[in-house]
Amino acid sequence: MKINIIGVYPVAEAEEPCHLIELLVEGLYGNLDISEFTQQLPGQPRDNWQVPWDEQVLDADGTSGEPAPFPGPIRVDGSQRLVFFFHYLDHSRPLLTPAGPTPLPEPAPRPSRLVFVEYKPPG
Repeated sequence: MKINIIGVYPVAEAEEPCHLIELLVEGLYGNLDISEFTQQLPGQPRDNWQVPWDEQVLDADGTSGEPAPFPGPIRVDGSQRLVFFFHYLDHSRPLLTPAGPTPLPEPAPRPSRLVFVEYKPPG
């Protein structure tokens, strides 16, 4: 399995630091547990590390999507594009994924094709 982070997009409408992360999972024929995506928070137990918020499963070109099943894994049959929100992202640290640590690209403006992905605060 390979995970390619397509983009990291700042979320201006969030009251706390937040980014939309878009990624492509390739080479997986089975279940993907989104809760396994995280980022180490030094000095804190893993239970305090951030996890994805409001995950969506996208179509192949990333122009439409639907909410990911919650709770529960996402079924992947070869490849799947996903987005999720991630609070307090540290750009100097990799994103920990089921495929191992994955470096983050520099933040960029959100592409217009993702206009349908709306931020809703947790709670």
